[in-house]
Amino acid sequence: MSKTLKIDSTSLALLLDKVQENTKNCRTLEQAAQLVTDAVYEELGDSVVLARVFATVPFGELPEPNRTFVTDLAAANDIAPLINNDTLILSLLGTRGAKSEWNDRRTSQGHVGIPLASAAFVDKIPMISRLLKQVGLDLDWIDSRDADIVTKTLGGISGVFYVPDAAQALDHQGRKIIPAQDFVEANDVKTVFGLAGGYPVGKMFVTVIVFCRETLDKAEAEFFSPLIDAFTANTASLALTRAIFD
Repeated sequence: MSKTLKIDSTSLALLLDKVQENTKNCRTLEQAAQLVTDAVYEELGDSVVLARVFATVPFGELPEPNRTFVTDLAAANDIAPLINNDTLILSLLGTRGAKSEWNDRRTSQGHVGIPLASAAFVDKIPMISRLLKQVGLDLDWIDSRDADIVTKTLGGISGVFYVPDAAQALDHQGRKIIPAQDFVEANDVKTVFGLAGGYPVGKMFVTVIVFCRETLDKAEAEFFSPLIDAFTANTASLALTRAIFD
């Protein structure tokens, strides 16, 4: 039988059980993130093109290859002076999809890390800008230099990012919310949704983003919200001890 994202409560409970079981003894957030994307893809694979997990990590805590990627990206976009060890980087931690090269974060070509260096820079990235705004984050917090404000803001995140039609949906500036239209067309991507949750420490939030071959309404996307709650609950100790990368 072909798998579908239009699941019932019993199927969701089975997925949550798998996520909780797989992540309860992980040594790092990266390991847990990979296992979550594996579970989503394996349980819903026929309907999922790609599942990814991103989390905000300070630049100074990134592995060297990630720092190099972010530094080069910042230089290319004239924001290098804004990057320091405390700059939050929306970092790819887990990935699973229909192509083998999508199954290891280290083979990602363009999404290793996105520096949240300024509100103006983030607003130039339609998908990330929309994601942050839809989960309750106005971009103003990015320019705040008050660590307490940033920690409180990110720790309170809980919401759903939802793009009903990846090929057609536009933002308020008339831009495609999913800019990679070659990816959308080649893989018949319909709906894209993301689930976001925060940790009460360390200026960190995490998001699971799913690119679907099915069209979902918003309520069907929101049905998966317990997934992010299960993930953050099981990985809170890893965030607290800063056990991020393998």
